[in-house]
Amino acid sequence: MSFEINKNKGVEKTDYKTKEQTAQDVQNSTDKKIQQYFNSKDDIVSLDDFSELHKSFKSFNSVFETHKGQKWNSDIKSEFDMAFEKDIMPDLSQPVDALRVEKPQVPDLPNKKKFDLSKKFNINVTANTNITTKFDGTVEDLDKYLADTPLKGLGKDFIAAQEKYGVNALFLMGIVKTESGYGAAPAKGTKYNLAGLKRAKKYGGGYQKPKSFSESIDDLGSTLKRLYIKSGKITPSKVQKGGYCQGNPGWTKTVVEEWNRINKEIQSYNN
Repeated sequence: MSFEINKNKGVEKTDYKTKEQTAQDVQNSTDKKIQQYFNSKDDIVSLDDFSELHKSFKSFNSVFETHKGQKWNSDIKSEFDMAFEKDIMPDLSQPVDALRVEKPQVPDLPNKKKFDLSKKFNINVTANTNITTKFDGTVEDLDKYLADTPLKGLGKDFIAAQEKYGVNALFLMGIVKTESGYGAAPAKGTKYNLAGLKRAKKYGGGYQKPKSFSESIDDLGSTLKRLYIKSGKITPSKVQKGGYCQGNPGWTKTVVEEWNRINKEIQSYNN
């Protein structure tokens, strides 16, 4: 308490604060502002101060590792503000607490073109589709489709045959489905012949007897390249006319239908 002289009113009593008290008021005010941004149970920098959205930012870990366990202050708060601002967009002006949400909603990106899956996977396959056109999907896509068949986990072998012999992986699968139901019914007298391939007459004829499904898939790719693709027979229709399964008039249609079916299933996975 102090007294000051007022020329008009004489001596009057006024409130007086020391420098220490004033500094404490400033600190209290700063602490209060910090708490407006972070819903922490204490004043220590910890993971529970941040939402999952904050934690997803590229700069979060580096700033957090620098300050975790420290007491919140305005400088630390500013570092996080700037980190989040940098990661979101250059003109972001929102404070950090505006980003705190229970269930983060990812906004639609402006002018973002939707990926055309039908173009990627060539949905509209016909009897005249080029069988050397590469399937651009993944092994995982094929493994999902084959999950309930005897060929479970062999998506890699169809992709490998495609890369090795230049024949579309889904065309190979269409043949295997048509000829053996994906290994459920291999060629008569064999255990692993998936595509009904036969030996040349000079080697005794009869069905080939590969030692595994993987070997059978590789044999199919090799055969198609040697006997069909090299001579320009590069469509399902030309492959059959060139000698593959000529005894089944519906072979081409069945293979193409399966090729399209796989495409549509993979499209649904990716959507």
